[in-house]
Amino acid sequence: MTHAVRTPGRPGVFSSRFLFLMLAALCVAAAWPGRTCAANRPVIKISGPPVAESLPFAMMSGMTFDDPAMTVQFTPWHSPDQIRAMIAGGQVDGAIVTTASASLFYHKGVHTKLAALFETPLWIISTAESAGTCLEDLGGTILFPFGHKEMPELLFNALLGPEPPKITRHHTGGALEAVNLLILGKGHHALLAEPAATLAVMRSKEMADKGAPPLTKNLDLRTLWKKKFDGKPLYVSGFALFGDALDNPAMVRRILEEYDRGVERIAAHPEQAMAMADNSFPALAAQSKNGTLPGVDIHVTSDPQAFSDTLFFLDQLSRQAPRATGGGLPENDFFLVTQ
Repeated sequence: MTHAVRTPGRPGVFSSRFLFLMLAALCVAAAWPGRTCAANRPVIKISGPPVAESLPFAMMSGMTFDDPAMTVQFTPWHSPDQIRAMIAGGQVDGAIVTTASASLFYHKGVHTKLAALFETPLWIISTAESAGTCLEDLGGTILFPFGHKEMPELLFNALLGPEPPKITRHHTGGALEAVNLLILGKGHHALLAEPAATLAVMRSKEMADKGAPPLTKNLDLRTLWKKKFDGKPLYVSGFALFGDALDNPAMVRRILEEYDRGVERIAAHPEQAMAMADNSFPALAAQSKNGTLPGVDIHVTSDPQAFSDTLFFLDQLSRQAPRATGGGLPENDFFLVTQ
């Protein structure tokens, strides 16, 4: 329902000033292609953690699109418990989550599908004196973002096999806490995604004169996974959709198309991309250096072979912690084919 605004003393005559301001507010020129002048469109709620893969979604926040009509709203998540509560409460239509979490909701009866997968850069960052050539060589204390049997530790266990090394495990509240503990010399290794991994190494160099231990990107977990499992890529996380969002495949395709365009824009205009995401994701912006996000290396795919490799990954996790994936492997309807 709309209401006419009248100028005082002249019934029925619209204020030209009001119309100008209203149209200006609705039709602010877009900084990127894809934004349109529109109102009253369906709001698609997307969430993601403070990792590089979230940046294209954060850039979309507030944008409106045609064909199909929608407005994208991005909300960050900062812990596994937070995003699980958001999904269970129907507060998000789509989210970057671990593939294990998506499988867990699938088995709990939540209408869930994975539409895209990320080959996320994951590193063991080590102090120079503690670096080793394989996981079995690691000693001292390793820092895991989040709690016991959350994804970072589950992946670590899957790579190690049945005989873990003699290493002390310490769980932190998140990646940035793990970085700070390494800089303070309260750990020897940390399992980190980007940009936290690169940020840790950069900060150790910047704070060397204050006694910070030198850090290095010691082990690439994607490489270790391919070596252990006959060249299979590592798909730890993906873009999952929930509930009614799955009833609109055209919307999903458009979101994925805009995501791909966002990846290209990040490569071409990193500073502008970071500026766009600043308001919607200050925790990610806080990890930027000189207006850009370090360590950006986004690999996204919806290839059917990637879905098969994801089931293999989930099987490796389920063998050590069945509850982490919901008690078993999902069926083929777990994957949303949008091509």
